[in-house]
Order: sequence, then structure tokens, then C-alpha cells
Amino acid sequence: MKHFRRWGAVYLLFLLFLGSWLGQLFTQLSEFRSDQAMHGEPFVRADFLVQFFASTFENWQSEWFQLIFQAILLLGAKHWLFQVDAEDLERMERKIDALQKRLGLDPNEAEEPEPERAKRATEDPG
Repeated sequence: MKHFRRWGAVYLLFLLFLGSWLGQLFTQLSEFRSDQAMHGEPFVRADFLVQFFASTFENWQSEWFQLIFQAILLLGAKHWLFQVDAEDLERMERKIDALQKRLGLDPNEAEEPEPERAKRATEDPG
């Protein structure tokens, strides 16, 4: 069950992919057979498979091109969109460093974790 929870989305996407590809197969097969019957030609499986895979790869090529183009745009836009967030974080870090210096703390020194500090305070009565 843990495996299915972890990989369930992959299985679902794979099933959706297979379903859509089978849908394309059956609709294209129906169209190919009706075209062959309209022209009075017999059904030739090899001719159908060539046409089916050509349209499949044409569709996949288009989809992959769109996916890659969107990824490039998003990566490029990420720097532009999140530049303000990075600047805000840097500004907040400068303010925190200034407060730590004002309080006499070293901004580069790591703080002791809170549970350790509480444990030491309960052990040390003085």
C-alpha cells in the first residue's frame, strides 16, 4: 500500500496515457477503414500502422516542443518573478544581522537549539 501511495500518481498518469493512446488508435482505425472502404480498397494493416505511428510521433513532437518551450519560459521567468522575493529576504537578513549586532550577538555564530537550552535551564538551578 505504501508503494501505491508513493507511486500512485505515476500509475494514474500512465493509465491515462495508455487510455488516450488507445482512444487515438481506435478513432484513427475507424477513420482509416472508412477511407479505405470509400475508395474501394482493402484494409492493409501495414499502411494503417505507418499512418498511426506517423501521427503519433507528430503529436508527441508537438507536445514535447510545447513542454520544453514552457519549461524554458518558466525557468527564465523564475528569475524575473522571484527577484523581488530574493531581495526581500536579503533585506530581512540584513535587518536581523543589525539587530543581533545591536544586542551584542555575533550574527555568524550559530544559535544553540531551543530544546538543548531548555534542558540545560532545567538542570542548572543557579
